[in-house]
Amino acid sequence: MSEIVVNSNKNPNILLARNTPVALVVGAASFFGSHLVDKLLSKNIQVIGVDDLRMGERKNLSKAIENKDFHFYIDSFDQDLNLKFNRLDYIFIVSHLKLDIKEVMNIFKKFKPRLLLISSIDLYDKKGAGKDIEYLTEVESAIAKVAKGDNLNARILRLGAIYGPRMNFNLLGPDPLIRLIQQSLTGDLQKEISLDFSSRALFVDDACDLAVKCIFAGATAQKIFDGVNITPIKVAEIKQILLDPVWYENKDFKPSELPPWPTPNLEKTIKFLNWQPKNKLVSNLKETLSYFKENEIKVPELEVRSEKLEAEKESEQWKMKKAEELRGLRLEGSGERAKTVSVSTISLWIGILIISYGLIWPIFQISFGVLTYKYQLSEAIKDLEKGEFEKSLSKVNQAGAAQTQAKSVLYSLEPLQKIGFKTQFEIGDKLLSLATLSLDSAQNTILGMQALITSLRSITGELNESPQGYFDKAQTFLRSADEDLSKAEALTKSEDFKANLPKILKSDIENLSERLTLYANLVKKARSLSGILPEIVALKGEKNYLVLLQNNSELRPAGGFIESFAKVSFEGGKLKKLQVNDVGVIDGQLNLHVEPPPEIKKDLNQANYYLRDSNWEPDFPTSARQAEWFFTKETGERVEGVIALDISAIEDLLSVVGSLNLADYKEKIDSLNLFEKAVGTAEAGFLTSLTTGLFNKLFFLPNQNWPEIMTSLSRSLERKHMSIYLDDPILFSYIVSENWAGLMPRPSLGDEEFKADFLALVEANLGVNKANYYLDRSYNLETNVDKEGEILHKLKITYTNRSPSDVFPAGKYKNRMRIYLPTGSKLTKVLWGEDDMTKKVTSFMDYGRTGYSFLIELLPKEQKELVIDYSTPVRVEFKQGKAQYKLEVIKQAGTLKDPFEWRVIYPIDMKLASGQAREIGPQQYSVKTDLSEDRIFQLQFIRP
Repeated sequence: MSEIVVNSNKNPNILLARNTPVALVVGAASFFGSHLVDKLLSKNIQVIGVDDLRMGERKNLSKAIENKDFHFYIDSFDQDLNLKFNRLDYIFIVSHLKLDIKEVMNIFKKFKPRLLLISSIDLYDKKGAGKDIEYLTEVESAIAKVAKGDNLNARILRLGAIYGPRMNFNLLGPDPLIRLIQQSLTGDLQKEISLDFSSRALFVDDACDLAVKCIFAGATAQKIFDGVNITPIKVAEIKQILLDPVWYENKDFKPSELPPWPTPNLEKTIKFLNWQPKNKLVSNLKETLSYFKENEIKVPELEVRSEKLEAEKESEQWKMKKAEELRGLRLEGSGERAKTVSVSTISLWIGILIISYGLIWPIFQISFGVLTYKYQLSEAIKDLEKGEFEKSLSKVNQAGAAQTQAKSVLYSLEPLQKIGFKTQFEIGDKLLSLATLSLDSAQNTILGMQALITSLRSITGELNESPQGYFDKAQTFLRSADEDLSKAEALTKSEDFKANLPKILKSDIENLSERLTLYANLVKKARSLSGILPEIVALKGEKNYLVLLQNNSELRPAGGFIESFAKVSFEGGKLKKLQVNDVGVIDGQLNLHVEPPPEIKKDLNQANYYLRDSNWEPDFPTSARQAEWFFTKETGERVEGVIALDISAIEDLLSVVGSLNLADYKEKIDSLNLFEKAVGTAEAGFLTSLTTGLFNKLFFLPNQNWPEIMTSLSRSLERKHMSIYLDDPILFSYIVSENWAGLMPRPSLGDEEFKADFLALVEANLGVNKANYYLDRSYNLETNVDKEGEILHKLKITYTNRSPSDVFPAGKYKNRMRIYLPTGSKLTKVLWGEDDMTKKVTSFMDYGRTGYSFLIELLPKEQKELVIDYSTPVRVEFKQGKAQYKLEVIKQAGTLKDPFEWRVIYPIDMKLASGQAREIGPQQYSVKTDLSEDRIFQLQFIRP
């Protein structure tokens, strides 16, 4: 199709139909321009396409050129256009190369059409301004000036990265999604991967839809719109899809939900134009790859960055050493071949099984994100957890010797492939490949973790040198481990591999595949951490963070009453300053009145709002931003993020770092007596003194066990005893993806096959005491499904207040309760013991949920049951005899392991699908667990 010769240059008189609109597209042969042309033609709009072919290609218009309503003209716009047409309704300017738009402006003034300039989202990034951006800035200004001066109709669409069929890799930017597509097409997907965490690239069809909406919608003149993917997509997930798009398409893959990463005009664009991208990531990637492969289009190879070569060289030297060991073993084993070979088919088959199952599989074991051998590497993992990296590497090398020996045994049987056992040898070879990937990923993970831990020692000042080199090494080694695990995952999912496996191995390989996915995710976490830590600790520049010390013995919506705070400062990748103080010190400096939430004002009889109460929202990012605001108003200082941790998190850390001697209180505090001392000590500064001692021990004493410290922090993050908020949206998207942000989940925006049921209970102790230390609670939820699929819930919460008296720190539990349910839910009855509270309940809407609020009180030594009857709009709806039901139960930050029991009762014409355990009787299902973390339950019903 490269010989497209239809060209309006030869005939400047363009014949246009009278009754259909006409659009001029400048840059029509470009990647985006050609798709826009196709979109306009599909809407029965006549199109005049103009392009100088500097960034466009004729073949991009092969489809459009077959349409009688398309007219193509080649011109550079350096001189007057010799085009003759009598009307024009729309102008689209797509070209991003330097273009003299004077002639386009003349046409704009003459015909007064609607005009849309396709600009770039990069204009918002002042730091990244280049020549193209400077040009677009000038063009935007010129068009705005003409439109304002002549009262013309123009608007601007600033697009981010775009991908899809016809994309030109030489002209597109460095977006990670585009780079990964390029690598996939050149077969280099494993060689290099972007260190960026996510991508907002739009599929070209979604971008075209947005462009058309911009120009067709009313009241869009003189406005700027933004076009990027609303929700960022994890780069790691994009890579997995590209490795096997068909498999992910069959699994109906949906990307992980990351927080929206807005641009200045994105929210306005979505609401004003009622625009949403279709979010068909897998099919979009598949369509893009198919276009280039089916048309045999040569894609240029991506230039691999040369950074981190020293670490890569170290890894390569290790692999060469292993290759030498392998060659030595092969030579040693060559004299034994005659003894090994058996002519008996049965003996051979048994031998192959022994090799495949007895020598290889028994030593496979995964731990800490690494495929390892069962015996040799179990000790290596223990050494790794202790931070003894050299011992751990030594154990890996011992495992390598066992693997190479098994390999030499298989090689000794190679002559038998010629007598009918080729398939069996191929299986054995693939199993050995899994072993090799196991060793490589183990070695790279240990080296990567060693570098990452060493970087922490550098940050705290234990080492004098900059952490930069350690970050680079960690990223290189962990990237290699990630790639090896990805290859291993792909191998275990290969249909050819699974089809030829002996039955005795199939279940083991399936189990291995699941664990590979689990541990690959752990390596990805460590890898991502190594990528964002340089930004968090301000490798270039300075950053400050606010740390909130929350006492969860006095429970508050986002964790606990804020008693102390710390300001942590980093500069040049080093911990510069750490100050801990009582929150009352700066709350007293607030010189303006801030109206508190109504519940605080009423229930606490408190007229003002302070930092100590700022965590009133159960959504930690919302509370964190409120805390930032108070901190700035009270101190005049700014911070780039907020970290909250409670006494439970400190207790876990003390179990790792050991006891603390608090001289001011003449107390020795450890993980066993912390809660007792924290509750029993009346002085307000106890938590401040405790935290100061803990931070001094962590950051200023050498030889800390950082692997165990990181494990402790990870536990606290998972159990919501620690939460993180960062102002930087890119860094924060990683925090959210790991579920470390204490986010109150919002309803899904996309079209789901079924809507999830939802339950979140939020308590606030407003009794000015530490009653939560003495409090026990347990949950019992009964869900009734009727034959129409309607759902009714009865929630029972049993409270026991074991306070010995009403004397501080014990006392009455004064609890402002909030319950969050799906939008449209109805609360029918609330009983507190014998007291009917229904009329005392107030309703509200927040976080996309229906909410209810009420106050209950529990005296010392008293036990009561709270009973809540409610219904939700979620239904059990059958399609083709099957129905799904999903319930999400959210744990409140700061709470412990409260028991949770769920019982489902369903009608006789429904059954649970097979494989769902805990069915306790006819038409009943029950599960007992706890709320140490968020719980998600999913059931599948069938109708016989």
